[in-house]
Amino acid sequence: MTVLIVLAFFAFFIGLDYVMTRRRLAREAAARSFDSLSSVEPAWVAGYQMPEALHYHRGHTWARAVDRDTVLVGVDDFARRLLGAPAAVRTPAKGDWLHQGGQGFGLRLDGKAAELVSPVEGEVVEVNPEVLARPALAAEDPYGRGWILKIRAHNLASNLRNLLSGRLARRWMEDSREALDLRLMALAGSVVQDGGEPVADLARHLPKADFERLVGEFLLT
Repeated sequence: MTVLIVLAFFAFFIGLDYVMTRRRLAREAAARSFDSLSSVEPAWVAGYQMPEALHYHRGHTWARAVDRDTVLVGVDDFARRLLGAPAAVRTPAKGDWLHQGGQGFGLRLDGKAAELVSPVEGEVVEVNPEVLARPALAAEDPYGRGWILKIRAHNLASNLRNLLSGRLARRWMEDSREALDLRLMALAGSVVQDGGEPVADLARHLPKADFERLVGEFLLT
């Protein structure tokens, strides 16, 4: 009887150690995913940072696979500089289903609002608590700690094929910059810095009507 108790005792702690180890490894894997996202080698296209490891939607959101069916989602540098640092982030609830190219999440700033599309279709499995607590993080580190949603996409390969990457993504960003420059030529000089670069937060410098037109055209909402 004593032997059975001792064996049960050891079995319990072995099982507990197994569970705790699995949880620790899962946390470390998640941390590596987020850390690697932050440390992606920066690539610049038309004046905007555009890491090549990501897949981009034409509405200026991105997706990056963290496992075989799950992606992180956030705003790209073009959207970040168009909108500036948000005062609030509106997100879907955990468990909500999003459609590729459909409404994903929203940013609020200076009495203005912008909706952004979801780059993939799937179920929201996590909302970034850091961004909810400090919305400006979405603009300060858009490709790293400022991710917005984690989505489980049941047909991830197909979703990613519908997005832009590599040469096509670079060409698209160049076209976006050219189109934005043409729009800004008709606006007040306060939205363009010396050297012709757009200011980092166009939303704060534009009348609401002009801002809404730019958001509708470039963010596809």
